[in-house]
Amino acid sequence: MNDNLHLYKARFESELTNFFSQTGPKYLYDPIKYFMLSGGKRLRPSIVLFLGDFLKNNPNDMMNAALGVEFLHCFSLVHDDIMDEDDLRHNQETIHKKWDNASAVLSGDGLGALGPIYISKIEKNTLEILRKYNRVILEICEGQAYDMQFENQNIDSDDYILMSSKKTGVLFQLCFEIPVINNGENSELLELFSLIGLNLGIIFQIQDDVLEVDNLESDIGKSIFSDIKRNKKTILTSLAFEHLGENWLDFQNNISQHNHSLKRTMLIQYLKDNKVDVLAREKVDFYKHKVFDNVKKLPKIFQEPINDTISLIIRRKK
Repeated sequence: MNDNLHLYKARFESELTNFFSQTGPKYLYDPIKYFMLSGGKRLRPSIVLFLGDFLKNNPNDMMNAALGVEFLHCFSLVHDDIMDEDDLRHNQETIHKKWDNASAVLSGDGLGALGPIYISKIEKNTLEILRKYNRVILEICEGQAYDMQFENQNIDSDDYILMSSKKTGVLFQLCFEIPVINNGENSELLELFSLIGLNLGIIFQIQDDVLEVDNLESDIGKSIFSDIKRNKKTILTSLAFEHLGENWLDFQNNISQHNHSLKRTMLIQYLKDNKVDVLAREKVDFYKHKVFDNVKKLPKIFQEPINDTISLIIRRKK
C-alpha cells in the first residue's frame, strides 16, 4: 500500500478496536475478536475511506461503510475456511481449527450479521447502499457455490472469471460504489467506478492464484495445499484445461495418486513448462487494460490519485 492507504488502514484499525469492547457470550465473540485481530491487508475498508475522503463524504458514514465491508469480507473468509477445510489464515490457525466447526459457523454468522448493522448506520442514501450490500452478500454466496460445484468438473477461463467476479470482484465493486452512492454523484460516474472495482477484484483473485503457485505458505499466510486436496479450480488449471485439453487431463490422472506436496511440485513444473503461468499473467494484463481504460474516462481530477492507488494494489507481492 502507499502511504495514504497505510494511513487509512491505521485509521480503520483504530476504529475497529472500539468493537473489541463488545460484551456478550465469549463462545461467540472470542473467536470473532481472534479472527479480526489476526491482521490482514484491510484493503477493502481502506479503499472505501480513501474514496470517501476524495469525494468529501461524511467521515462517519464512510467509517460505518468500511466496517460493513470488512465484516462481510471476514464473514466470507470464515465460512470459506470451514468449507475448504483450511487450517491457516493470516499465518495463524483458522477458527474451526483452533476451536471447532460449530464455533466457526456461529462466528461467521455473527460477522455476517454485524455488516448490515454498520451499513444501516450510514445516514445518506442508506437504503440504496443497503440494497447493494445485501445483493453482494448473495453474490458472494453464489461465487462460493460455483467454487464448490467446480471441484467436480473441469472449467474454462470464462467459468473461472464468472466465479471470481462473484467471490472477489463484487466486494471490490461495492467498495468503489458505496462512496459514490453516498455522495449522490451521477450515474455515469457510478458506472465507471463500478467497472473499475469489479475488474480490480478479478485481477486480485487471479493474482492470488498465481501467488499460491509462486510462494511458500508462510509468505501468503494461508494454506497452500487445499486447492490441490480439493481439486479447486484456479486461473492456472482453467487455462491448462482450455489450452492443453487431453494433455492436461492425462497429466491430472498421472499425478492423482501422489501426496499433496509432490503433486503440487509436479503441478507447478507442468504449468511452467507449458507456459500456463505466462497465460495467467496475460489474463491479468487484459483486466489491467480494462481497469485503466475506465480510469481514463473519469473526470481528470479523479484520474491520477485513483491510477496511483490501483497501480500499488496491483503490484502487491502477497
